[in-house]
Amino acid sequence: MSTNEFNVKGIDLTIIDKPEHEMIGFKKSAKDDGSVPLFVSQLYENGKINKLTKTLQQPQQVWVCLSDCLSCGLNCSDFEFCCIVCVEKTESHDFSEFAEDELFTFHLPASKWVRYESYDKDIFEYGIYDLVQEVGYKWNDSIPLHFDNQNDYLKIHSKDRNCVLLPVVPV
Repeated sequence: MSTNEFNVKGIDLTIIDKPEHEMIGFKKSAKDDGSVPLFVSQLYENGKINKLTKTLQQPQQVWVCLSDCLSCGLNCSDFEFCCIVCVEKTESHDFSEFAEDELFTFHLPASKWVRYESYDKDIFEYGIYDLVQEVGYKWNDSIPLHFDNQNDYLKIHSKDRNCVLLPVVPV
């Protein structure tokens, strides 16, 4: 087994190096009041998540990105965080079916990331920041966000596996 793969409390953790990249999707400022699941379900019911997945011919993971509200640069007020339902943008994508201002694009610097995976556990119940410290890493708070697919509408291409991505640095 690679030293970058761990199992903590029944959750698989893999440390990966990811180069700088862009993510693209639908953005909404939100509070922790049920608005995130509502936003995701509205996008799904309106066919927008399906439209986003069809921008690339091969199956891809659609993520919910939750970030510090100030980090997106829009300076929203009275909201707790930004919610972006997104995919990783590549040169192989075709976004021509979208209106020019329909999608929000954001840049991420190169970083190590921890990928949490579980079939039957809500990863957040175990504390994503605590779990990663057990394997010698901590949250890279210079990238104030995480990605997850724990909404049922987003597990389509992950074989019903709960996944979370968090930028990390060694402790």
